[in-house]
Amino acid sequence: MLSNVDEIKSRLDIVDIISEFVPLRQSGANFKGLCPFHTEKTPSFMVSREKQFFKCFGCGEAGDMFSFLEKMEKIEFPEALKILAEKAGVQLVKQDSRVTTLKTRLMDMHRSAMEFFQNQLHAPVGEVALKYLIEKRHLTPETIAEFHLGYAPNSWIHLSGFLKSKGFSDNEIMQSGLTVPKNTGQPPYYERFRHRLMFPIADHHGNMVGFTARAMDDKESAKYINTPQTLIYNKSQVVYGLDKAKNAIKENDLAILVEGNMDVIGTAQAGTKNVVAVSGTSLTFDQIKLIKRYSKNVALCFDADAAGAAAGVRGIEMLWQEEMNIKVIILPSGVKDPDELAQKDAVAWQKAVAEADDFMEYFFDKAVANRDLNNLEQKRIVAKILLPWIARLTDPIAQNHYLKLLAELIKIDEHMLAQSIAKIKNKLAGKPMAVSKQNQVAPQKFSRREMIAERLLALMMRRFDFLGRAANVLGEEHFENMSREFYKTLVIHYTKYNGLNFEALEYEIKEAKNPKIVEFFDALNLLGQTEFEEMSERELAHELDGDIEFLRQTIASGKRADLMEKIKLAEKAGDMNLANQLLSEFAKIN
Repeated sequence: MLSNVDEIKSRLDIVDIISEFVPLRQSGANFKGLCPFHTEKTPSFMVSREKQFFKCFGCGEAGDMFSFLEKMEKIEFPEALKILAEKAGVQLVKQDSRVTTLKTRLMDMHRSAMEFFQNQLHAPVGEVALKYLIEKRHLTPETIAEFHLGYAPNSWIHLSGFLKSKGFSDNEIMQSGLTVPKNTGQPPYYERFRHRLMFPIADHHGNMVGFTARAMDDKESAKYINTPQTLIYNKSQVVYGLDKAKNAIKENDLAILVEGNMDVIGTAQAGTKNVVAVSGTSLTFDQIKLIKRYSKNVALCFDADAAGAAAGVRGIEMLWQEEMNIKVIILPSGVKDPDELAQKDAVAWQKAVAEADDFMEYFFDKAVANRDLNNLEQKRIVAKILLPWIARLTDPIAQNHYLKLLAELIKIDEHMLAQSIAKIKNKLAGKPMAVSKQNQVAPQKFSRREMIAERLLALMMRRFDFLGRAANVLGEEHFENMSREFYKTLVIHYTKYNGLNFEALEYEIKEAKNPKIVEFFDALNLLGQTEFEEMSERELAHELDGDIEFLRQTIASGKRADLMEKIKLAEKAGDMNLANQLLSEFAKIN
């Protein structure tokens, strides 16, 4: 009888598995491509279909389909085994100690929870949620089933009782994110999701890792809540709908990026299958890299009524840094989101997708709309809006193209504009888009943290009341280098004056005669004028919340990563008591 591994290998082809990550071309009896494990220009990565084996003759990495997936996804063998078994349709033998870890158990638990919620939706208790989906959201039974939508009953122990009947322990249930710990009584937790419509969240392999839950009671203060960070769910590394959309993204060579789960579901029902969403977080490098596996082209949806929407879009710089091509889908006036348009008029939605415009072309059109380009002050406004974005472009050819276009539009000497771009780059030095990706010395994660810290500081200098809100959440440890020193200065000044006085702050900084702080202050002031001047109150508040959450999660992520390594070591050593203790510490980080 074949082992799990041998049976999977007999059903799957390593060429097909690796082709999901690396473009391969046939070279004789073998296949060749650029190695995903090191940077190279000439392909030295070989895959043998006959031997079901890969080898890179540049960096030396080699192995079978299991080791490739482990290295590529940075996972352990049991997780790779689970992913490939599902692809092959192989039923794993649970008694095999190599098959399960705490992570795979939690994935199995989430699939059981998904099935429980699905059953509840179609039971009498779920009638209100099912009616909402069909009558208000206009979803068909087929769409509801395709996206595994469900209902969490208004109970404190209903789901957990079901999970225990499936063999999951109290400790495993407590680590799942499906429950919230309590101090007294049994069981030692209560259920997180009650009287809510449930949207299962899968990773790009289709493993169930979490949920988004919509309140069915209009009086509920939190309309949407999500699974917290767990051993298997990191919201910054998951793209909603990618497991279903990845093939369509490949076929269309385009990923349409929307805001909410219902936008994905509604547009899919209307026939557009290459739509994904970033839910509960700002766009991250990890999410962009996942999307990039399937296409380098991304289309973002903008509301036609949202003035200056492009200026407030988070993630544009990061998409450019990852060398993604960005288009913009313009929704008709009065339509609030893609789901609404797709449900009302599928043809109009598909037309909007087909007419998607290049991001910079769209941004240029918005900047010059209703402006007299013969008026000097109007020229200055257009240049002030567009120059920082042209400076952020990583592609020198694109940058040169749009610089020429701007010079022609406002009839200003191109070389003068080029000097302005150079000044902007110098002022914003250290940000990911201020220099090319190849010339960056700092790691991306560090650069992103610095960029967000500086955006937050610049925002607080324009809106002094925001500093009090940030200070309640962030300490000095959330900042680093010059940002940390400047944050300390702001907090001290805020405490001294019971608020911020910009003139007094500027005087104190200049009088301190510290050239670095003065330069940093000037750069932040310029950044604030460039980025936030035309934002609405809602956009500013969204920026504040996003920046604070990013810096808070950066510190939390470091703690989680350290605990993850310790958990792996404890599992390998067979010390499950220590592993469970570490998992409890992991669950307390927020």
